[in-house]
Amino acid sequence: MNRVLLTGGSGRLGRYVHTALVAQGFDVRNFDKVGYGSDVDQIQADILDRESLQSAMVDRDLVIHLAALDAAVSATDQAFFEINVQGTWNVLEAAEKTGVQRVVLCSSVAALGIGDETLPDYLPIDENHPCRPRQAYGLSKQVAETVGQCFARRGHVKVVCLRPAFVVFPDLAIATALALSEQDGVKWPYDLPQDSNALNEPLTATRSFIAPEDAADSFVAAARSSLASSWQLYFAVAPWSMSQQPTLEWAQSMGISPSVVRDPACYHATSNASMFSSTLAEQELGWRARLPFESLLGAALKGYNA
Repeated sequence: MNRVLLTGGSGRLGRYVHTALVAQGFDVRNFDKVGYGSDVDQIQADILDRESLQSAMVDRDLVIHLAALDAAVSATDQAFFEINVQGTWNVLEAAEKTGVQRVVLCSSVAALGIGDETLPDYLPIDENHPCRPRQAYGLSKQVAETVGQCFARRGHVKVVCLRPAFVVFPDLAIATALALSEQDGVKWPYDLPQDSNALNEPLTATRSFIAPEDAADSFVAAARSSLASSWQLYFAVAPWSMSQQPTLEWAQSMGISPSVVRDPACYHATSNASMFSSTLAEQELGWRARLPFESLLGAALKGYNA
């Protein structure tokens, strides 16, 4: 399966995924409302345009579906559902009609709805944890996952769904570090400039994150993996928190009882281990994030001072 249709390939994460796929020898076609250079195989169209989607998939083996409204976007609840849910249905419907063998969906840890008002049932959080979103964005991702399961059950296309955490793009690293200093009292071994880039969404309550390079690699791994069933779900999350504060201390400050920690050894071995488990992705996809938050911050500071 070498011929890929990448929806949303002109977006922030999409560009990283496009680069990673090309580097691994995939034949990539970009499907996006926004163009991505003159030397790229691309179709400029909307995922709500079902005919354009179907035409774009005719000679493709695989679809990676990133096109969506992100949590950082200011949009109405209706828009989140129209694009994130209807768009996912359109992609899977077109894949089924054109004989595409596999679709990789981009969901989000937001589908679980975990935050200050909804605490996890246990730690570390795995793929079996129930979803209880309260906001339109997280709910749109949960419903899109259900759409993926629906098409997988039909038996014509295999569906892999990835749930990335907050993606720390280079221009967000310094602003994120400043927010961690202010909210968590984190002391960084650097003098942080007052960066002009503002975060458009609050820090994740779990302090989970993923580097864009690692997120891109997770989509490549999902494209290449052997699948045991027609539906597979994985977290694409760094194995560490982006905060230096010990995770169990942070969990207690959130109101999470120590009694729900199923694997305390992992937090004793790595004090800032993530609240999310990426073990399943490591075991079945052969993927594990490589970049801790400190390396993203260091790279951003080098670029800032250059």
